[in-house]
Amino acid sequence: MKKLFDYYGDANIGFYGRASDKFFISSFDEDFSNILKVPSKRVSIGGTEFVGLLTAMNSNGILLPTITREEEMEEIKKIGLDVLVLKEKFTALGNLIVANDKGAIVSELISKTNLKAIEDVLKVEIVQASLVNSKIVGSVCFATNKGVLLHREASDEDVELVRSVLKVEVEKGSVNFGSPFVASGLIANSYGGLIGSKTSGYELDVILRVLKV
Repeated sequence: MKKLFDYYGDANIGFYGRASDKFFISSFDEDFSNILKVPSKRVSIGGTEFVGLLTAMNSNGILLPTITREEEMEEIKKIGLDVLVLKEKFTALGNLIVANDKGAIVSELISKTNLKAIEDVLKVEIVQASLVNSKIVGSVCFATNKGVLLHREASDEDVELVRSVLKVEVEKGSVNFGSPFVASGLIANSYGGLIGSKTSGYELDVILRVLKV
């Protein structure tokens, strides 16, 4: 199931929420359980609405930035996931990590000293790499347990790396009428998806095909 959506006119809905096959967190008033088929929780991160931009998550655990407030962390812990506050100078963890329940790709901007902790929380093997000559791997790549949408200019080597780490089908594409930063316009899991409202028919066909929603 899918829904074209914008948040107060902003089609970059990926900034405001994140879903796994176990839970959905967002800054939205609507819970969208009817679309994503998992429980939902409205939260904030660092007092902001940028829940998707500031977090990385799979069905096992969630990574939070150091700006997360104590009361926010306590609310997120109620979900039942393992929680790690990642001590990094960068807070937009959603731009730096792409994960599903089969693997994760971590930006080279993340300190190597944190890699084992990330692996322990997400409970998957991780690879530290760049994608499409970019270190913001979580921005140019969007993953669920069914498929991956990758930046339209990704190389064959990028595609093969993503496929080997995340262990799902990969297609290249865009969202919101041409944005190659695919994660900015998507919130999805194995059961459904929210897709930026400016996404064209052609883009939507690719997204639905690869994510199988």
